[in-house]
Amino acid sequence: MGKICIINTGSKPNNIFINGKYKYINGGTRESGYLDEFNNDANAITTPSRGQGGIGFVGYQSEKFWLGALCYGIRAKNHKELSIKYLYFYLLTSNQIILLKQEGGTPAVNLTDLEKILIPIPPIDVQEKIVKILDKFDTLVNDISEGLPKEISLRTKQYEYYRDKLLNFSKT
Repeated sequence: MGKICIINTGSKPNNIFINGKYKYINGGTRESGYLDEFNNDANAITTPSRGQGGIGFVGYQSEKFWLGALCYGIRAKNHKELSIKYLYFYLLTSNQIILLKQEGGTPAVNLTDLEKILIPIPPIDVQEKIVKILDKFDTLVNDISEGLPKEISLRTKQYEYYRDKLLNFSKT
């Protein structure tokens, strides 16, 4: 991975806000706040470099963001050879990062070990087809997990409305 990617950690920002334009990704698993500035461009992979519970998590940042010191940012060196979104999906299905975890006081993944991960790299057009298919499935799954509870709630209200209407025997 070190031959095809730029892998780095970020830095601690001066001010972290609740409301800001850019996500602050520090532990890697979710945003740790927001900032009015960024230090990483969009289309990057993030994964925790150290800490309890996050090692092995792989995130995809579709917008500019601030990369913190406790997280690796991963970008393609050459976008004509590697789709970073393809690499993201590959790392999601692989357990290679979690296998690199060094135990101790604070679990960590060393950069030199991360750079040694072997990635199968098909031609870019094949990578893009894979990404297109997986993006479509990802959208469907998210729509179901977000939309289904809402649909169930609406159907329950509809059922209750008609049930109450049918069982209301008052002469109004």
